[in-house]
Amino acid sequence: MTEQTWADAVNRDAIIDIASQLIAIPSPSGDERAVMEFVQRWCDDRGIRYQVVAKDPNRPNVIGSIEPSTDGPTVVMNGHLDTVPVSDPAAWQTSPFDPVVSDDGARLYGRGASDMKSSVAVMLHLMDIFKDSALRGRLQVHVVSDEEVGGQFGAVYLVNEIVAGSLPRPDYCLIGEKSDLKVRNAERGIVGFHVTILGRASHTATARATGINAIAKAAKAVLALDRDLDKFHPAVGKPVISINTIQAGVAHNVVPGECMFTIDRRLIPGETVASALAEITGALDHIAATDPDFRYDIVTDPMRDAIPASITPEDSPLVQALQQSIRDITETEPAFFVAWAGATDGRYYRQAGIDTAGYGPGGENAHGANEAVFIDDLVTQGRVWAATIARLLQAS
Repeated sequence: MTEQTWADAVNRDAIIDIASQLIAIPSPSGDERAVMEFVQRWCDDRGIRYQVVAKDPNRPNVIGSIEPSTDGPTVVMNGHLDTVPVSDPAAWQTSPFDPVVSDDGARLYGRGASDMKSSVAVMLHLMDIFKDSALRGRLQVHVVSDEEVGGQFGAVYLVNEIVAGSLPRPDYCLIGEKSDLKVRNAERGIVGFHVTILGRASHTATARATGINAIAKAAKAVLALDRDLDKFHPAVGKPVISINTIQAGVAHNVVPGECMFTIDRRLIPGETVASALAEITGALDHIAATDPDFRYDIVTDPMRDAIPASITPEDSPLVQALQQSIRDITETEPAFFVAWAGATDGRYYRQAGIDTAGYGPGGENAHGANEAVFIDDLVTQGRVWAATIARLLQAS
């Protein structure tokens, strides 16, 4: 069978059916057990072998495997089934957990439709398509929990088990997060900072005599730091710095003696935690040079989740196979995904030295009301992934 033949086996209705069943099961981060039990039943019904790997039994991960031969590479498809909660139910035109296809058949609506239950449906459908095939290697799906809140119970745990030798080590990993049918072979890194501006508390009556208002001093820092960063990397675009929380004050009539704000800094390849820290302290020290009352403390990586930017080279067999499949299936030249995009679980696989590339559908309103995925994109994703898997594993 050719790569095109495997792509032609992808069925639109099957993808919609699986996606709809996944969307109908609420699974906010921390409550993934029911949706993962559905995945297990789905695999049981089709004779697909799987194992449950869990750091917490209530937050399991399911690894499905097709391995007619170990004489070849291991290809993993990764997707998460946890979602953000529904925070604005009145703004939904349909029930968040009652999946609905739009009248024109273009969109599937529901919580998790875009991020990213529908893409997981594509992966499960591909497991069903390839389950009886002759593969030169192993095909797996890593259906994980916890992506929306850091992955410590999901992909991070699985990758740690892989590094420890407790699970098979993938050669290649495909990520199905939204990428508008563009190749995502790189991701920004992440590091956080807590900055505490040190003032001097006093009664409001003596604010100008004895007080040093930490909020006023923090305002200088925020204005200096929260800005566009004039740098660019062709694989991921620009780095980002954003001040996202601020805390200060104990009473309405007390000049605040401290003001703490948090910085979320997204790194591009070539940047490091140290270089980001130097950039921030340089801006703060510049303020201090002209304001003797400006003092600060800074804590780097307070959540201990910093990770550098990651990139899979364009000459990787995975990226090359994915690009060729895009050409064959869509008859267009593949483009790289350079957008204001958040992180995915792909960063953990890359950090473990596993070639990783994303290629997923487009959608609307992820994390918001009336979340939707483009159904035609799901079909294209499935066809391109089927051709890529067939090419990498010499499926017949």
